[in-house]
Amino acid sequence: MSNRDPETPGAAPAAPPIDAVNESRRRLTGAALGASAIFTLASRPVWANQCTISGMASGNLSQPGGVVCAGCTPGYWLNHPLNWPSDFRPGTCLQCKATGSGNVCSEWDDDGTRFPFPGALRDAGKTMMQVLAMNGNEDPHQLGAHAIAALLNSAAPYPANYSYGYNTRDIYDLWNRYAASDPEGLKNMFQSLNERACPLGNEGDAQQCTVSVGG
Repeated sequence: MSNRDPETPGAAPAAPPIDAVNESRRRLTGAALGASAIFTLASRPVWANQCTISGMASGNLSQPGGVVCAGCTPGYWLNHPLNWPSDFRPGTCLQCKATGSGNVCSEWDDDGTRFPFPGALRDAGKTMMQVLAMNGNEDPHQLGAHAIAALLNSAAPYPANYSYGYNTRDIYDLWNRYAASDPEGLKNMFQSLNERACPLGNEGDAQQCTVSVGG
């Protein structure tokens, strides 16, 4: 699982490019670090490893043991529902269309996993996939999308030597503590975690759905 260090590391994967490391650190020292309470919470000893916010701020994106800090974006999870962890259901695509960039779903049914975090999106009965497919005006700060990506990343069965740094309980805890008081700061934190190396493959064309023959 993504929240555990590998017990028997194999060949160490390549470290992220230095410009990617610097970009992550710049984001952390900007808006994300403005949420000082979030940074303090993420620095608790029980979460202390190089793939947490505190570890990233120290520049430890790849450290002894060959662990690479990883995270897939909201767009990745939107485009690759077959790669979702088994505890979560993307739902049924009602309208699937082949495009130049892959198969794209224009309408998702309500049978997917409901948005699990307290607030307006859950009150509206939105599913996780429906929130991922929203535009910025529907999902202020894109907090909902990045929270979903954080939750999926925390539960994803990453390959050995890759770690997200947080488990699902941590993600719920962060939301409950800070979504109401500092939504933009929380989004910035999740974004920093979600925009690292994605180890799950198929990052290219969208694979949101399957176009039926003759459809």
